[in-house]
Amino acid sequence: MFRVAVLVAILSLFARSHPADARSNATVATAETGGNAEDFEIRSTEGGTLTGKVTFEGVPPAPKKFAFGKFPNPGFCDKFDSDGHGNRVVQEVKVGQDHALKDVVIAIQDVPMEKPFEFAGTKVNADGCRLLVQGGPSTFVGVVVRGKEIVIENMDADPNDPKAATGVLHNPHAYEVSGSSNATIFNLPLPEKGQIIRRPVILRKKGSIFKLETDQQNYAQAFFLPVENPYYAIVEDDGTFRIRDIPPGTYTVLAWHPTLGKQEATVTIPANGQARADFSFAAK
Repeated sequence: MFRVAVLVAILSLFARSHPADARSNATVATAETGGNAEDFEIRSTEGGTLTGKVTFEGVPPAPKKFAFGKFPNPGFCDKFDSDGHGNRVVQEVKVGQDHALKDVVIAIQDVPMEKPFEFAGTKVNADGCRLLVQGGPSTFVGVVVRGKEIVIENMDADPNDPKAATGVLHNPHAYEVSGSSNATIFNLPLPEKGQIIRRPVILRKKGSIFKLETDQQNYAQAFFLPVENPYYAIVEDDGTFRIRDIPPGTYTVLAWHPTLGKQEATVTIPANGQARADFSFAAK
């Protein structure tokens, strides 16, 4: 028994000193989803890979414009995402080369989990009178997990304005969006640069999404898809995605864009193999 105990202890020390070996697959998923390596348990040893591309067909909708003069702190906010004529430009549908659609979340539904899904939380910066999602390829969309934290930090101060020298006031307003219904989750002031808000994500309706905007500059928005497992990705700038280490089986794959809606596909993930799912969106 003593020898067994010693062997177990040695193996435990080896695993701690070689985290990359123990979590090599999880690290790949982290790079694609914007989470942390600690967010993911080691997944299926027979796991397969899902790849694909999301495209947009047709003419993308024109960007929205908001006159800075109608909102607080126009002199400061005009420095970011401005058209040079006093307007904030918000491009909700971003299309790259070869019709690549950006800002899409891909999520595999109802994957059996051998271990609990650990998720470190969601981070957003109020930066340049914008709400910028951190840690992934998109600053416009991200993911949340019910009951886990969303953290919002104010990065803005205007040294040229005595009233905003220590911070440009933002007021993050979180909503649960379900169809045409928008229910407030929290609505809190964030007046000082470096100030942080931490709140749990409370979503009560099935199929709802999480929306964040500021009451001072409501052109500043970010959107989040709730997920229940680590088998998700946010598409890269070229519209492609890759999700690895998926337990073999047949699943529904969801592609979600905050203004273009949702699409679904059924895929079968082979053991140690690959499957593909492509999605094509168009203007509503």
